[in-house]
Amino acid sequence: MDFQSGVRARLLANNTVRGIVGTRVDWMTRPQKAALPAISLQTISDPRPDHLKGVDGARATLVQCDCWAATYASAMALAQAAIAALQPPATISGKKFGNARVDAQRDLGENIADGSFIHRQSVDFIIWHVGD
Repeated sequence: MDFQSGVRARLLANNTVRGIVGTRVDWMTRPQKAALPAISLQTISDPRPDHLKGVDGARATLVQCDCWAATYASAMALAQAAIAALQPPATISGKKFGNARVDAQRDLGENIADGSFIHRQSVDFIIWHVGD
């Protein structure tokens, strides 16, 4: 399992996250007019550390996790559920994840065409993992 599939699987394996978003967890996009709440994910930085014997197997990848909802409280609840899902170490289909830590969390959002406002909690995770 690759890193992106593993992160998505970890979020969807969490009962609280799944109860809030169903299966609406996507990399790099949130489909237009898709139902809320939802999560969109984006890799911000993925360094490949090496040493004299080659590439190190473990690395820390910075992932932006945007939690979208119709209300501020719902966006915050989804962000807290995502944090609880991704922080502890886990192995999903053979993909090993170490501890993740929250590097930052921001209040964001946007006005949409119908004049309403979509709330977004943007959480930056540094996720330790082994392999791609």
